[in-house]
Amino acid sequence: MNVNDTLPNIVIVDQPFPVENHETPFGQRWGGEVFTLTDEHLAALQAGQTLALDVQNEYVTFVRMKKQADREAGRVGV
Repeated sequence: MNVNDTLPNIVIVDQPFPVENHETPFGQRWGGEVFTLTDEHLAALQAGQTLALDVQNEYVTFVRMKKQADREAGRVGV
């Protein structure tokens, strides 16, 4: 990795992997959780809604879907 490269913040993996005491695609991490999305969650994302996920009773992570048209137009954060 070059000095100007940044680590990804989203990667697609085949299955969850051990985090503690292992290198991950994000560098060293100290914990992790698995969130399973339902058809209702996916429908909400496709309808433009945002999911709020409670992470280890300490943090909140927000998940939203970037539509294909937004990706093609190069719009960020839409």
